[in-house]
Amino acid sequence: MKSIFLGCGLLFTLSFTCFGQESHLTCKHADPNTESLKQIKTLLAHSQKSTDLKIIPVVFHVLHQNGYENINDAQIWDALVNLNADFQRLNADSTLITAPFDTIKGKANFEFRLATIDPNGNPTTGIDRIFSVLTNVGDETAMINSWDSEKYVNIWVVRMTLPGLFGFTSNPLVSLNPCNQGIVILNESVGSIGTANPALKHLLTHEMGHYFGLFHTCGNQELLAQTCNYSDGIFDTPISKGNTSCNLNANSCDDTDDAASFAYWGFDPRDNIENFMESSYCQRMFTIGQVELMRSVIESPLYGRDQLWTTTNLIATGTGPSPTPPVSETAPHSNFSVWSNVNLGIPYTHGMICAGESIQFKTQNGLTPSGTTTYLWSFPGGTPSSDVIENPVVTYANPGYYQVTLTATNPHGSTTTTKNAMIYVSGSWPEFTGPIVQNFDLSGDFWQNQNLQEDNGYFQRIATSGTQNTGCFLLGNHYEADTTEPCYLTDPMQINQSRDNLISPAFDLSHTTGVTISFDYAYGSAAIPDSATEVLKFYYSRDCGRTWILKKTIADSALITAFVPQSANFIPAQNQWKQVSFPQTTMAADTKTRFKFEFTASNSSNNLYIDNFVIDGILGISDNELSGIGVFPNPSQKGGTITISGLSNAKSDLRISDLQGKRVYEKELSSSESEVQLTTDLKSGCYLVEITQNGSKFLTRLIIE
Repeated sequence: MKSIFLGCGLLFTLSFTCFGQESHLTCKHADPNTESLKQIKTLLAHSQKSTDLKIIPVVFHVLHQNGYENINDAQIWDALVNLNADFQRLNADSTLITAPFDTIKGKANFEFRLATIDPNGNPTTGIDRIFSVLTNVGDETAMINSWDSEKYVNIWVVRMTLPGLFGFTSNPLVSLNPCNQGIVILNESVGSIGTANPALKHLLTHEMGHYFGLFHTCGNQELLAQTCNYSDGIFDTPISKGNTSCNLNANSCDDTDDAASFAYWGFDPRDNIENFMESSYCQRMFTIGQVELMRSVIESPLYGRDQLWTTTNLIATGTGPSPTPPVSETAPHSNFSVWSNVNLGIPYTHGMICAGESIQFKTQNGLTPSGTTTYLWSFPGGTPSSDVIENPVVTYANPGYYQVTLTATNPHGSTTTTKNAMIYVSGSWPEFTGPIVQNFDLSGDFWQNQNLQEDNGYFQRIATSGTQNTGCFLLGNHYEADTTEPCYLTDPMQINQSRDNLISPAFDLSHTTGVTISFDYAYGSAAIPDSATEVLKFYYSRDCGRTWILKKTIADSALITAFVPQSANFIPAQNQWKQVSFPQTTMAADTKTRFKFEFTASNSSNNLYIDNFVIDGILGISDNELSGIGVFPNPSQKGGTITISGLSNAKSDLRISDLQGKRVYEKELSSSESEVQLTTDLKSGCYLVEITQNGSKFLTRLIIE
């Protein structure tokens, strides 16, 4: 289990009204322990009081799911501008600091620069964009793809973090675990533009203070129970209970009662609510003592920070040692995603639309330093077929799968990304009609997988491991740690909260009554009984997947058919399968109904198998009920001759399918054929005869005895 210090545990309650009403931030954090205070005392006693510029390489890992949390480069640059101003005492609001603290304003003289060389020696912008569901988790498991913490400061930007917190940090005076060093922070706390809340622009400074050994200036007690029996170990930060407003007259503790504080001040100073490590919203300074501690930590060989600023490391990371910040010379990313269904005006996480609808694409590379990135899109089968704007809108008129390609170019090069079958345009007709049995033994035709996290686990049809070792669909959630990685024992698995979809073909159930849906599944998990969080949901859609209606939920321990260790590759035995069955109400609108399995994983998840998807019911179609088309004789004998009559003088398509949806016969009929004679060699059973004429579809049944 990882050990991590939640150094920022700031619990923010923001209330904004017009005319600049105050925003209230409450303080909640872990206090320094006895050993931490001893280290602080030693570090300050031996402080070199150096003032030279320390250049520090940083990398921002932006965890996202194509939402607003995927902040652009400009917002990150803005955050660095704010961060450097704060650490170099150049922040504009530092002129507002009031007595007696205006005489002890500290200047850390740190300059944070985005790395331009990654750990493998390749060019980088210092911004690492990672598509991951962990952006919605935001705990220590979000610390993925960490770069060497002795060479880079890792900052993970997420959509959500621990409840009530805007960020947390590893503090070297508490934890020296190299596998959890860095800062996790909400996107709205990064900078002051884009998705950022300007009132929180100093929060990254606060977190960086923790990263270099600082603690809060207030204790960890709940607001109503706070006491003055707390010290952050710094000689010039007054004792404080913490403040929830920017009250310049606040004095929550009597410093004459604290020997160390009184020895420095000689009187009872008010609370330093303007301190970056306070909990008020008006943070704007470090003290001299806080700066001495941070510089002592970064210069000490004991805390894993002393290599960051060395000339050797600055050259290796492409951040110096020139006093002029380097310019990143890398080609732009060309990754992209489906952003929204324009017709519905809603975000999309996949590329399924109806014929004739439009979809918007969005780049994931943000802005470039030069601002000269150009885009060339290719949309075969779409309108337009190509485009040069950053986030184009494309209309697809015809059903089918479509490829999308993006080439992004800047003065430093080009990159190209192609995603095959990224867009699926659903037709106006169903693939199957009426009752059906699909056991996936021979194929999974027309079933679609949606790998929403674009990871290695997705639904795929396999020929074995189903019931009776037949074909089935497998979602491979089995996770194996990379034992070559130094932190593999604590490496967070990236499947927690990941979602995968398996979507059925379209079924015409408009003439089928008494419908019952059933399927078999097997699922293995390492979750402790009654603590499982995995969920399998079953939906249906009548509008080609634009909207989905939840029908069935199987969750937690009820979902698990076998408890297996994470190291095992779960393959179910026959007694480890369960069958689910439930009624499905049908109506005239069920002309092309689709069904969807949606699985949400946890870090305990193993493999999920789906088999034997069955739609049972009564197909209410007589020989000539819909169209006058007839089949004679019906029932017919195996090997006999049947006649299909009643065809109009128009070009037609004839198909015959069994109840598993397997097509056993098809023929294109000319306009002169009003009657067709067929010699059958079909097995005994019930078949669907389907004739398409002039865009209309007619159905009848054929029984072979």
